[in-house]
Amino acid sequence: MILFPFLSKSKERSTQALRLAQKETPLQLEQLESRQLLTADPMLIDVNSDPLGSGPREITEVSGTLFFSATTGAYGGELWMSDGTSAGTQLVKDIQTGTSDSQPEYLANLNGTLFFAANDGSYGVELWKSDGTSAGTQLVKDIRAGGDSSFPTEIANINGTLFFSANDGCYGSELWKSDGTSLGTVLVKDINPGSSDSRVRDFVDLNGTVFFAATDGSVGLELWKTDGTSVGTELVRDILPGSTGSYVGGMLNLDGTLFFSANAGATLGSELFSSDGTSAGTMVVDEIRSGTAGSFPTELVNVNGTLFFSAEGSSTNGRELWKFVDSSTGAELVKNIRTGSDTSYPFDLVNVNGTLFFAANDGTYGTELWKSNGTSTGTELVKDFVVGSLSGFPNSLTNFNGTLVFGATEESIGSELWKSDGTSAGTVLIKDIRSVGSRSSYPDNLLNVNGTLFFEASTTEYGDELWMSDGTLEGTQLVKDLTPGTFGTSLLNFAEVNGTLYFQSNAGTYGFELWKSDGTSAGTTLVKDLRAGSSSSFPDDLVNFNGTLFFSANDGSCGTELWMSNGTSAGTMLVADIRAGSASSSVQDLVNVNGTLYFDANGGTYGNELWMSNGTSAGTMLVKDIRAGSYGSSLGSLTNVDGTLFFRANDGTDGEELWMSDGTSGGTQLVKDIASGSSSSRPDALVNVNGTLFFVAEDQGTYGLELWISNGTSAGTMMVKEIIPGNGEAYLNGLTNVNGTLYFSANDGSFGYELWRSDGTSSGTFMVADIRSGSESSMDYEGTPFENMNGTLFFAANDGSFGTELWKLEPQTPLIVTGSDAGSAGIVRVLDTDGNELHSFFPYTEAFTGGVRIATGDINGDGVMDIVTAAGPGGGPRVSVFDSETGLLITGGVSDFYAYDPSLTVGVFVAVGDVNNDGYDDIITGADAGAGPHVKVFNGLDGSVITEFYAYAPNVTTGVRVAAGDVDGDGFVEVITAPGPGGGPHIRVFDGNNSIGVPIEGAATDFYAYAPNITTGLFIAVGDVNRDGYDDIITAPDSGGGPHVKVFSSLDASLIQNFYAYDPLFTGGVRVGSADLNEDGYDDILTVPGSPGGPHTRGFSGLDLMDLSNFYSGPSTNFDGLFIAGGSTVEGSEPMPMSASFSAAVGDSSEGIVLENVVQKKSWYDEVDEFYQSAEEIDKLFSGLGID
Repeated sequence: MILFPFLSKSKERSTQALRLAQKETPLQLEQLESRQLLTADPMLIDVNSDPLGSGPREITEVSGTLFFSATTGAYGGELWMSDGTSAGTQLVKDIQTGTSDSQPEYLANLNGTLFFAANDGSYGVELWKSDGTSAGTQLVKDIRAGGDSSFPTEIANINGTLFFSANDGCYGSELWKSDGTSLGTVLVKDINPGSSDSRVRDFVDLNGTVFFAATDGSVGLELWKTDGTSVGTELVRDILPGSTGSYVGGMLNLDGTLFFSANAGATLGSELFSSDGTSAGTMVVDEIRSGTAGSFPTELVNVNGTLFFSAEGSSTNGRELWKFVDSSTGAELVKNIRTGSDTSYPFDLVNVNGTLFFAANDGTYGTELWKSNGTSTGTELVKDFVVGSLSGFPNSLTNFNGTLVFGATEESIGSELWKSDGTSAGTVLIKDIRSVGSRSSYPDNLLNVNGTLFFEASTTEYGDELWMSDGTLEGTQLVKDLTPGTFGTSLLNFAEVNGTLYFQSNAGTYGFELWKSDGTSAGTTLVKDLRAGSSSSFPDDLVNFNGTLFFSANDGSCGTELWMSNGTSAGTMLVADIRAGSASSSVQDLVNVNGTLYFDANGGTYGNELWMSNGTSAGTMLVKDIRAGSYGSSLGSLTNVDGTLFFRANDGTDGEELWMSDGTSGGTQLVKDIASGSSSSRPDALVNVNGTLFFVAEDQGTYGLELWISNGTSAGTMMVKEIIPGNGEAYLNGLTNVNGTLYFSANDGSFGYELWRSDGTSSGTFMVADIRSGSESSMDYEGTPFENMNGTLFFAANDGSFGTELWKLEPQTPLIVTGSDAGSAGIVRVLDTDGNELHSFFPYTEAFTGGVRIATGDINGDGVMDIVTAAGPGGGPRVSVFDSETGLLITGGVSDFYAYDPSLTVGVFVAVGDVNNDGYDDIITGADAGAGPHVKVFNGLDGSVITEFYAYAPNVTTGVRVAAGDVDGDGFVEVITAPGPGGGPHIRVFDGNNSIGVPIEGAATDFYAYAPNITTGLFIAVGDVNRDGYDDIITAPDSGGGPHVKVFSSLDASLIQNFYAYDPLFTGGVRVGSADLNEDGYDDILTVPGSPGGPHTRGFSGLDLMDLSNFYSGPSTNFDGLFIAGGSTVEGSEPMPMSASFSAAVGDSSEGIVLENVVQKKSWYDEVDEFYQSAEEIDKLFSGLGID
């Protein structure tokens, strides 16, 4: 794990994140300061000046008329229509009368009539149709009789018949069809027999047959087809046998063949499939990414008979643009847009007159507009909207009358409407709709209706409303401002159910009531005013229970009780009046455990005890009266751990202790009496981490408040580690599961309250970083908010320099880097810990065979691991620095120079470390055998010589090997040296920041690693192997010695590890390095053999020598030997280095240096403007709600 402040740029992560950062949330917030409007475009009509807007959505064209759903203060969310004029933009019908919402959705055109799902408040959500008049807008059929809803979804017109999914209350959600009449609206087939759902989705027409995805219960989500009859509805092929399902998706009809993605499971992952409608004719097109990982094809688009799509290729090229023409060539990578293993994430693929347009990120220009003709050379950037690596985020790419129209962000105007003819010069702004500086209108939901473009956009004056355009500045205008009134609110208690956000709010004339939002302004509405008028029902403890919202609320009649909601007013109802009458049962701590809802409630007889519910009144009952009588058992911290409920309770005998329940009275029992007798251990902060319960407790005797774990048994409930000795309080807070590791803040009595982690073992529980060095705390003892966001831990901390700021901790991927020895082409390979080669490159020329010595670090301070290389014999004293992601020379730091006189060709060894503690790694070089033991330290930023010295007598020509590490814990990296062949095993340590290279004093700074008469020379590396805060010294003999590896403690010179890395009879020498391969906080030991050993790369645990990595780096027939170093990269963001230095091999000597001009990387101070620009975007994100 690597820790660093949040105020720095990070790379865009995925298509979803790109869209989210661009918009995808009209919950936009904007400060309404005083403004003067200097110019304005003519407006058709200003019905009101609400900054929220009506939020038009579901925009659909039927016979030249635009239908859409919009929300107004007078009618709620209802069906509207428009002919493109203000007068012709009007309400079709107030289906659910008053301000309640009928919420029309899934709009579809069937033979000139609009069909959709809506709720009139009487029949629930059912199938409706409209001819554009109020009288002609009517219910097609009450599929689920009464007030319950059938929830028609996936409504699609296939060859003049409407297909959709619905639930009639008998058969679950199944396949239905309709001809537009009540009699003609029928169940096609009960695919998943009984009341279970078949999860029908993704209808596609292929040669008159309807294809879709569904499950019959025994077969998972697979490919099905239907001719509209029950008999003609059948499974095409069970691609992944069994109930798991291949999760068919992204279906596309390409010239009579169906293409889609599916996961075959055991044989291959999610790949591109094709089907002719038969089982035999349904097959994988190509295995793009070998093995079970899968390429996950998405964004399938037909361009003149060629299938284009986005897919994950091999580990060397990430997610890029691919194409498929025919089976003879298979799937082909169009272009590796972002070179290396990073991904360009092509998305929003669209065909405009035979040219493919899409958005992608090449790593240089950010996410921008690209085009392709299907060739690598014809795949090119169209326009860089935001100069440099920041992104213009092109989105909603749409073919508008042969011209590409889309939304994009340009720095000075924000996100607005653009068009392009495929050239940079022809990519122009249509209109700056929200012409207030760089504020954005966020055009979205673009639709071409008979040559007129309709779309949704947001302005300060009108909020989110319906706009239209003919592609010109003058022809781009507001259609109508639908929404009257104003809106201000407070928001509390968020919960997500089926993609809808539910929360408590006190908006408008209501008190605190239940609201919902689909992320749009129009879709943010009151669910139900449970306590009429301005009084509040205070909905609380909102939880998603099997796809339905459950919560506690007080309607003024029944007290605070258990409620449920399907998102409609009619579907929001009391589940059970547990404590009859106006008294409250005080329902709280709702948690879903395997389809059963558990909670704490007081039925009036037993006090607050454990209850359960299946969602019905009859199924809501007391589980157990844990503390007999009316006292209540003081329940708390109800937590689901892989299907078992854990919680804190007091039975009146054992105090507050850890309990568990399987939902029965007998199965509800004490796990362990941690604080024996009536004392309480007060278990708190219960967290599930990979099926193990972590919590905080104290035994009220030997130990204070410490970290505990439990597997549900008394014997398996134990303290993890005594963080603070004795019965002191470690004050653990913020327990958070991030990718299977527990993170929290704690105080061990020495370093204050800092960030810790635990894997459930004592040795695996340790402080991650002393953010505020010394005994002062970086975190608050009362608790620091921790948040896991997509695998990244965010938290607040104060490092003593910048006050309390936002920090983040990202998971890192350990890497191993090898360089070939003399005799073969000088190649560098970057591999993961399993030996998978991520990429490779030749740092000099492929013809150079003198060997490549390597070290790793961050020379230019950009957060990406750099690989420092030096040429072996015959190459001159040339040192080059490469970006580990691209394999190219770095920019912003010294990258290519001669460490000594260019005429010297004996070779050079390299190491990397921050010797002057300026935040940038520096480069240390040592001349190889044939030259004197001449060491130089170069400033990584500007190439200046910080120090140079002879590590041994100048006339000794054994050469010198170098490593770098902080062996005395002062924050400055020292230079560690060892002689080459012919010299004794004499280790010395020097002050690298002193201009004359002064030896330092210490327990392990001047010693013999082996018997003094051994003259093979040594290879050396450093790493904190025992995790005591001091880098330890790793040694191994050169050629002529056995593979005998030793690790010496820098603190006291004791021998930490002493072992043979290979067969003891092997005498080719061993090269060593270090890296934390298993992320346990202990640096591990890396080894490779010298000649004539094969490329056998090994990684040993620094803690116990466990075999962590064991593979061949390169062809197994290569016996020339290797050099090795280790490092790490941060997943999904900027890679970060290990910072420990490692040995290289074969060096050179002499003077003279050639350096390039370098530019210092900007510090985080320079990024403050970027941060505040981001803050303004966050401000915008919520402005549409008008929250005060």
